[in-house]
Amino acid sequence: MEYRIVDTLSKGKLNSRYLVKDTAGLFFSIKKPEGTFRIGECFSADTPLDSVNQKWIDSYNKGHYPRKAMMGHLTWYKENVLLDLKKGTYGKSGNKIYSHIFDDPYKNLITDKGYDCQLSETMASLGKTFREDFRHLNSSQAFAVNFFTPLIHDRKLCYLDPCFGNPLVQDCCFELVLDKAEKTQFDFYSNDIVRGCQCSVEVKYSENSFGATKSDEKHLKKREKEYRQYMTMLAINDVSDSQFYDYYQVWRNLLYTVKNKGQHICFLFPKFRGDLKQTIECIIGKCKEEYRPFFHIIYADDVVNSIIESNSPMRPFYEEFKKKYLDIDVIQ
Repeated sequence: MEYRIVDTLSKGKLNSRYLVKDTAGLFFSIKKPEGTFRIGECFSADTPLDSVNQKWIDSYNKGHYPRKAMMGHLTWYKENVLLDLKKGTYGKSGNKIYSHIFDDPYKNLITDKGYDCQLSETMASLGKTFREDFRHLNSSQAFAVNFFTPLIHDRKLCYLDPCFGNPLVQDCCFELVLDKAEKTQFDFYSNDIVRGCQCSVEVKYSENSFGATKSDEKHLKKREKEYRQYMTMLAINDVSDSQFYDYYQVWRNLLYTVKNKGQHICFLFPKFRGDLKQTIECIIGKCKEEYRPFFHIIYADDVVNSIIESNSPMRPFYEEFKKKYLDIDVIQ
């Protein structure tokens, strides 16, 4: 196994602590004399590696996930593939202008690849859940609409994972709130109405993290009322308020496999977002073994490549999807 130094965590008079990433994408830390390593340097582990604090990983990921490369690619796609040089406005006053924003949200749909009518129908179905930032090329909602619509229409959600069940009897929708009182909203939801197998999907594209929130009085009360009993069933050990609210969105999603027994919870994002994978795996590691089979990390790249390699009728659409969203040159 080879390891790469990705960050310097602390410097001391005698030793420094470095953040290390192995070829499998896992993080460790190592203490060595000051100046032993440089950022980017690779080595083989002949020295014992230490565990790493999750906050170190989060701090590193927030500053190092490839947002600049991603935004540059999306702007390039808009200007050079779609030949759209018109910039879009942002903000209530409309005084902020950006190259990666369309003037019309429908321009963010992948068109002329066989699914134009279905995509328009999906857009119409969003209703009040339609987000203003759908016009942004890095919109996760637009990413999800483009990603799922052909799979729904051609009844091929099984490309994602076997947990999605029989494609002939699926009830699907976007932006679903299963519990109106608790209010967690999933980006996509599928229900195999014969087997009773439910799959809820959280989609991430450009967000730098999963949603955190403040541990104020309002949220402390909500934790006691809505989450405490389910957290006791889900987590191996007691989760502190800070641990819960630092990863508020992930915990709220995972709790649905306890609230709705047997519900699968999926996290879908591009493979270059390895930072998100680290966060999810860390939280899942705090859950009891009996629930872990219901949690899934799905890389959009794997699904798209499977469709392209199978020479499916959906192939032209997903080749364009790949060009738009996934063909980003980043250093992992």
